[in-house]
Amino acid sequence: MLRNRQTFYGWWIVAVSFLVLFVHAGAAFYSFGVLRDVLEDELEASSAAISGVVSIYMVVLGLTAPLAGKLTDKYGPKNVIVVGGVIGGAALLLCSLSTAVWHLYLLYFVIGIGMSGAGFVPITVALSNWFTRRRGMAIGVATVGVALGAIALAPLTNFVIESASWQASYVVLGVITLICCVLPVMLVMKTRPQDMGLLPDGEQPVAVAESATVPAEESAGAGEPGWTTSTAIRTLPYWLTLVAFFFVGMAIAGVLQHEKKFFEDVGIAAATASLALGFTGGIGGVGKVTFGYLADKISPKRTALVCFALQIVGLVLLLNTESAAMMWVSVAVFGFAMGGNIALQPLIIGDFFGLASFGTIFGSIVLAAAVGSALGPVLAGAMYDALDSYNVVFTIFIIGYAVALAALVLARRPKPKTQAP
Repeated sequence: MLRNRQTFYGWWIVAVSFLVLFVHAGAAFYSFGVLRDVLEDELEASSAAISGVVSIYMVVLGLTAPLAGKLTDKYGPKNVIVVGGVIGGAALLLCSLSTAVWHLYLLYFVIGIGMSGAGFVPITVALSNWFTRRRGMAIGVATVGVALGAIALAPLTNFVIESASWQASYVVLGVITLICCVLPVMLVMKTRPQDMGLLPDGEQPVAVAESATVPAEESAGAGEPGWTTSTAIRTLPYWLTLVAFFFVGMAIAGVLQHEKKFFEDVGIAAATASLALGFTGGIGGVGKVTFGYLADKISPKRTALVCFALQIVGLVLLLNTESAAMMWVSVAVFGFAMGGNIALQPLIIGDFFGLASFGTIFGSIVLAAAVGSALGPVLAGAMYDALDSYNVVFTIFIIGYAVALAALVLARRPKPKTQAP
C-alpha cells in the first residue's frame, strides 16, 4: 500500500496520458500542416485534394469516438490505447511509402481509427476513474500535451523534412507514436485505483477490511450517478450538453482555420499572423490547466459558462482588430478560453452522468463536437468566398456561442428516475 508521503499513482496515469495526447495532436494532426505544401508538390496534387486528407482524418476521429468509448468501457483504457497506438503508428510509418494522394486518404482513414483509440475518450475514462476531487486538474494537466504536441512536433517535422525528406518525417512520427503510446501505457496504465488497492485522489481507506468488501465498480464512481448510455440519452441535459459542444466546436475550428487569413485581411503581416496563430494554440495550454483547476473548485458547469463567455469576448475583440496590439489581446483572450473547452467536456459529462458508461456517453459528445468542428471551417470558407469578409460568419459563431451558453444554463444534473427499482 502506498503511503501519504509517496506520490499518488494517479499522477503517473496523468504523465502517461500527457504522452498519448502529445502524439495524438502533434503527430497525427498538427504535423500535417507542415507536410501539406511538400505533399502538394511531391504528389502533384491540388490544395483541395491534399486538404481532403486531414478532413477524412477528422471525420473518422469523430465517427469512431462512440465506439472507442464503448470498447473502453468494456476492455479498459490500456487495451484500447495500446491497440490504437499500434494502428496509428503503423499507418504513419506506411505514409512514407505513399506515391499518390489516394494512398494518404486510405492511410489517414486508418490513422483516424487508431488515434480514436489512442485519444481523448480512453484517456478521460482513465483519469476520471483515478480522480474525483482533483479530476479537473488531472485532465487539465494531461491535455496540455495537446498544446505541447503542436509546439514540438510541427517544428520537428519541418526540421526532418529540410534535413532529410518528407518520407523520413513520417517514419519519425510513426516511431514517436509507437514509443509514446505502447510501452509506457503497457507498463503504467491501470483502469482504476482499486486495481492497486487504492482510492481516487489518493484518499486513504477508513478501514482495510471495509475497503476490501467494496467492489471496484461501485467504489470507482462513489457519490456519482451511474447512468447507462440508454438512460442518459433519454434526458434533456444530455441533448443540451451535446448542442452546447457542437456549437462551440464549430466556432473554435472555424476561427482557428481562418484566423491567419482574417488578420492578413486587416493588414497584419503574414509572418506575424502565423505567429499569432501559434500563440493561440500555445496559450490554450495555460487555459486547460486553469479551467481544469477552477472546475474542481466551483463545478464544471459554472466553469464552462465562464469559458464560453470569455471565448465570446475574445471573438468580439478579434472582430474589432485593427492593429497588431489589438490582435495580441484578442488571441490571448480567445486562445486562453478556447483551451479550456477540451478539458471541460469530460468533466461535465462525468459530473452529470457518472462513470458507469462514461466512455460511451462522452464518445457521443466528442462525435457532436467533431461534426461541429468539421462544419465550422467549411462554413467560414464558403461565406468568405461569397462576401469577401469574415465579419458575418464570425458573428454567426458568436450567436452559436450564445446558443451554447443558453443550452448549458438550462442543463441540470439529471435525476436517475429510470434507475429506481
